[in-house]
Amino acid sequence: MTRTRLAAFVLSAGLLLITGISPVVVAAATFNVTTPYPAVTIQPGNTVTFNLDVAVPTPERVDLAVSGTPSGWTANLRGGGNIVNAVFAGGATAAAVQLSITVPPDATPGSQTLTVTASASEGSRTLPIEVTVLGATGGAITMTSAFPQLSGAPSSTFTYSVALANTGTQKETYTLQGQGPAGWTVSVHPSGNAQALTDTIDGGGNDTLSVTAQPPTTVAAGAYPLQVTATSGAQSANAALEADVTGTPALTMSTPNQVLNAQVTAGSTGTVSLVVTNTGSTILQAVSVTAAAPTGWTTAFAPATIATIQPGASVTVIATVKPSSDALAGDYDVTYTATGGAATGTLDIRTTVQTSPLWGFIGLVLIALVIVGLGWVFRRFGRR
Repeated sequence: MTRTRLAAFVLSAGLLLITGISPVVVAAATFNVTTPYPAVTIQPGNTVTFNLDVAVPTPERVDLAVSGTPSGWTANLRGGGNIVNAVFAGGATAAAVQLSITVPPDATPGSQTLTVTASASEGSRTLPIEVTVLGATGGAITMTSAFPQLSGAPSSTFTYSVALANTGTQKETYTLQGQGPAGWTVSVHPSGNAQALTDTIDGGGNDTLSVTAQPPTTVAAGAYPLQVTATSGAQSANAALEADVTGTPALTMSTPNQVLNAQVTAGSTGTVSLVVTNTGSTILQAVSVTAAAPTGWTTAFAPATIATIQPGASVTVIATVKPSSDALAGDYDVTYTATGGAATGTLDIRTTVQTSPLWGFIGLVLIALVIVGLGWVFRRFGRR
């Protein structure tokens, strides 16, 4: 006990005796620096924080320093949001300081000891801090899904549940990202917060992620790979998912110039160009075209059968039409139908039948013969 504190104690005791009040002895703080957890285990690339308490018997400044920091590591003392080198402490209340230690990603596995030194009027106190760095197998991220494959129509939204586990010892914040084929929209977030882009999990803990995948409107039937990634520092984990698009069969028919009429001659053949388009999301196979025409008409198509039409693709079919020889001049409706599996498409073409020019020529010849015959008759019998 210093002379100053001894004098203060004697003075206080005298005053208490004079006033008749019994003295109450208050235990003075002991000069020390402590932490509740002086030894921890950490993964490379992470930061650990120690809560330090600095106590001295009487209010005074206590200088602080950290020694033994390995190369590449960083160690800072923080208080009030700043890096500090000293605290003012004293009495029954200890000063609180945080020691922040960051371990580089390439840190060598093993134990390292850093020393915190507190210096005051009564001398100095030291606090050893032990940090054990885990090896490559000391901690990891794992991602699993009980149902990694889902199927649905092109308009479906594929929703997966993925379990994210932190098998290490430190609390980690993971950056979440989803990837898919071109045109797909893949989003990942914790199941409890649809707006979050990261997820924080305690060491040894786990959480559930919600993954949604939206295909483009023009997606074709097939299996599409998706991937979910969680990253924290140098560690990352992937989960492979798959969306099986079942596809929708559909087709349409049109003409190259969008004109829906044609002209043919009775008893002769004419051609009509038809465009068959796969407007669905699945491949169409063995597509054939037929025609519903008036009685006595014949139709043929080239090609007779289309082997395959990819989604979004078109194939031109030439229809050869022959009206009956006795077909009257006028307009007729011919309906063309394309069929490919469960998909069908129809197109109505108004077909105008014209009489053959041969009959007109024959009529002119007959008229000419009549005129010649009349002329001969008048010449021969006119004078009589």
